[in-house]
Amino acid sequence: MPTTAAVARARPAVQTDPRRADARGVRRRAAAQPVSSRHVGGRVQTRTPSRPSRVAAAAAAAAAPPATTDRDVVLITGAAKGIGAACATLLASQGWAVAINHRASSKPDADALVASILASGGHAAAFEADVSQEPDVCAMFEAVRAWGALRGLVNNAGILRGPDGSASVADLNVADVEAIVATNVIGPMLCTREAMKLMSAKLNDDGRARGGSIVNISSGSAVIGRPLLYAASKGALNSFQAGAVDELASHGIRINAVSPGMTNTDLVADVVPTFDFSKIPLGRIGEPEEIAAGVAFLLNETGSYCSGANIRMSGGRPPGTFLG
Repeated sequence: MPTTAAVARARPAVQTDPRRADARGVRRRAAAQPVSSRHVGGRVQTRTPSRPSRVAAAAAAAAAPPATTDRDVVLITGAAKGIGAACATLLASQGWAVAINHRASSKPDADALVASILASGGHAAAFEADVSQEPDVCAMFEAVRAWGALRGLVNNAGILRGPDGSASVADLNVADVEAIVATNVIGPMLCTREAMKLMSAKLNDDGRARGGSIVNISSGSAVIGRPLLYAASKGALNSFQAGAVDELASHGIRINAVSPGMTNTDLVADVVPTFDFSKIPLGRIGEPEEIAAGVAFLLNETGSYCSGANIRMSGGRPPGTFLG
């Protein structure tokens, strides 16, 4: 768990306006915010311009993430691009306040996504953390708690170790196995644990916990068994979900998954130009926005009677068939 100091650093910065005070002289939170407010590894970094013009000030106000939000919050891990970014954009348009988790290397993409959502009138903020590291995860959830009431989690972050993630049994090495398991298995486990603490009225008395919904981004690879290490990690994620359904339900939390087939993301960018799409009944690759629609169905009340489900979104390709 993070130290008290780490948790304190994770809380969003809030500016106050001395002209606005209640009857006791307590300053209220002002609408003005820093030009940028980022949650980085449990710390909040802010940057304020010096004497901006009126136009620049207006643009800055429009682009600044709110210090707090009164909307229900959904945290999406690995949300800077691909399926995660598509989920963030769609869910923000549906009224969710979107907490966009990303690693340091994806900061530019996360910043651009936050700016796009804010420009469209949505609520979003970036939270930098490595989900494979427990201290990062704990600090991130404390920062999210300070931002708003968590009602949703999308466990999207995942890696495909090596050139294609398909190491053979003979070539297995501990470093690759540990890296994939840390991000694709331990990460979702840690995030689910911390989300339950914030969503469950049984586990906290802050008056905001009302249950929630968790969606795991699994993969058809879990059934196919290839690429080997990636498939094994997604199979483990599916087993974790199956084992967690009952306990989470007792806290008013649903947990489901979507299992995309080949989807137009960076993971398959090198394969697409030469791929034979006749192997997919619908004859084409899936788009991140299509996967996001499935996530939104499960996350929202449209999926209120779904828990423990795993929706296969593969263009009609049956389980157990490999495309390679």
